[in-house]
Amino acid sequence: MSKGWGGSIVKLDQIHVSGMTCAACAARIEKVLRKMDGVQSARVSLALSRATIHYEPKRVGMNTILERIEKLGYGASDKLSNPHTGIEAESGAYRIRFIIAACLSLPLLWAMVAHIADLPMGWTPALLMDPVIQWVLATLLQFGVGYPFYYGAYQAMIHRTANMDTLVALSTSVAYFYSHYTLFQSRHDLTHTMLYFDTIAMVMTTVLLGKWLETVAKGRALKQLSALYELQVKSVRVIRDHGEEWLTTDQVQTGDRIRVNNGEWISVDGFVHSGTADADESMLTGESAAVAKNAGDRVYAGTRCLIGSLNIVVDKQPEETRLSQMIGLIESAQQGKPEIQRVVDRIAAIFVPMMIAFAALTYAGWQILSHGHDASETAMRHALSVLLIACPCALGLATPVSILIATGSSARRGILFKEGSSLERLRQTDVILMDKTGTLTEGWPQLKEIHAYRGGSAYVLSRAAALAVRSAHPLAQAIVRAARNRGTLLPEVQQFHEWAGKGMDGHVEGNRVNVGNRKWLLEQGIHPDRHEDQPGHTRLYIAVNGECVGSFVLNDKLRQDARKVVQELKKKADVWMVTGDEEPSAAAVAAAAGIHQVRAGMLPEDKLAFIQELQGCGRKVAMIGDGINDAAALAAADVGLAMGGGTDAAKQAGDVVLIGNRLSSLIGAYTWSRLTMRNVHQNLLFALLYNAITVPLAALGYLDPRIACIGMAASSLLVVGNALRLQHQAEKTE
Repeated sequence: MSKGWGGSIVKLDQIHVSGMTCAACAARIEKVLRKMDGVQSARVSLALSRATIHYEPKRVGMNTILERIEKLGYGASDKLSNPHTGIEAESGAYRIRFIIAACLSLPLLWAMVAHIADLPMGWTPALLMDPVIQWVLATLLQFGVGYPFYYGAYQAMIHRTANMDTLVALSTSVAYFYSHYTLFQSRHDLTHTMLYFDTIAMVMTTVLLGKWLETVAKGRALKQLSALYELQVKSVRVIRDHGEEWLTTDQVQTGDRIRVNNGEWISVDGFVHSGTADADESMLTGESAAVAKNAGDRVYAGTRCLIGSLNIVVDKQPEETRLSQMIGLIESAQQGKPEIQRVVDRIAAIFVPMMIAFAALTYAGWQILSHGHDASETAMRHALSVLLIACPCALGLATPVSILIATGSSARRGILFKEGSSLERLRQTDVILMDKTGTLTEGWPQLKEIHAYRGGSAYVLSRAAALAVRSAHPLAQAIVRAARNRGTLLPEVQQFHEWAGKGMDGHVEGNRVNVGNRKWLLEQGIHPDRHEDQPGHTRLYIAVNGECVGSFVLNDKLRQDARKVVQELKKKADVWMVTGDEEPSAAAVAAAAGIHQVRAGMLPEDKLAFIQELQGCGRKVAMIGDGINDAAALAAADVGLAMGGGTDAAKQAGDVVLIGNRLSSLIGAYTWSRLTMRNVHQNLLFALLYNAITVPLAALGYLDPRIACIGMAASSLLVVGNALRLQHQAEKTE
């Protein structure tokens, strides 16, 4: 829940939508929902068959929203399940309809083959050659199997739009009623009449076969996301005072202790209370090496206990686990449309009406230009070909299926794209800004030296650690670890405050304590002495009641792959290091990493201003960071990439999360962005060329209606098939 305008409560919900056949369907649902009073936004994913809606419950209820979607002719439910389950149900429905259509079509197609091949009448049963029998079979096809097409077309019509159902219903109706008229008009004529009942059979059978195969292919595209759903273990072994008992995951409460034995899957997020084990975290991080788990270490749902056993204390609700958040973000990525998809949606919205108008012009043109006795029949045949060959499905599937495969597969490799639009923008960036601590460095600094000017090292360490324990900053946590290793007692802190990029202050035992960098202390009127530190080291100062009483020297190792990653990134864009550290420390780390452009001593607002300055010059900026002080910059950048080991604020602000916390995942993120958009462009190029070439050919009379309906189904399958190649292309580059 969140606050809307005027303080009203805004709720976010996802609902399952069934029955969508093309991009025009998704666009129509979005358009209608957005017009509803109380609905602030609505986004519909054709690939996942889901709608994400922001609405005000006081003004519009969920039941009203569901009823509105159902009135459009689609199924709607607020009970979400694995998207693969919905795809399987849809695939099963298309399979049954295809089998029925095939059984009814076989006699009609048999008779058609006899005409085409000019075979003796004795080879084909005479009953099948009877026009009345053909009419009966065609009627069952047209109004039985074809009823859903009519229903979808009717719903589209009353809402002043059109979709694929419109094309199918219109084209088959033209063929059916023309043939019906011809049959009964010439029932006393002994000459052969041209009937198109076999065309209806081909259209129905081929379209249903195409939609069935399309849903099967979409199911394959959902494979990666489905694998994450399958990791959500449904039952857990909970340790109670009276022994162990099995509960469902949704019954587990924060603070419960669960036991995981050798070979079992971990179903919760928490920390190890006791026990040791080697865990497989590859499903969440992409890293295949086993991770040793001991008391105090964090464990995550979706990982597996390979060797050993663990007693785990639960500290996250099921919907808050990292696995659940990953699944939610991947699903959300299908809703956020890249700019190229928005353009496609606008094209799809006018595509079907354009094709109907073009078919009408084709009919009129052939009527005028043809002078034979069969002019009307010729005009109808070519207009029918135009209606059949036109396919908005390929256009609508070109982008979402590729985005679905990319976001699911990359997440399994430790790269989580929150929105499909970030896949589009990342490859366009020409400036890469990298934070230092926790990004270029390991983010696990060590306290090397304590310099006490007054009160002794134990005194300055206890005061600094008392403040640092309240901070998540890596440098602060290094001071805390050093204090605990020495057994230092930490006094209570009052009025604690943390200043991003500067330091922290508070009252400890009645004294005001400041811990931070030299520049910040100078701003506070405190004048610490300047020290010459070793390259790559960071010095923090501590002051008590306005007097500097000591300093701490910390060192954070450069990541092993930092230099290699930087060299690869330089091939794609200009690379800068932006950090709040002082110049000497920043310059040393930048030199070690191979970065020649450095901005040191930058506060959060300075990083934000630098990004805005670059964007004002027309540059596209990617920002990589991990801390609270990077959150504003991550949000302002064209693409923000957050390290998985960073703060929650950074991960929330970023567009991409490197959940494996490996710097090398940056290269993978760029690879996925490049390959995905290339795949999308291939799909769109094919879809546009297909329609640009085949529609004129059909209008000019070079495509028979039977060939046209095969082409319509094949175009969608080719687009989905090309999208499925994306996963194999990415694997080859790794």
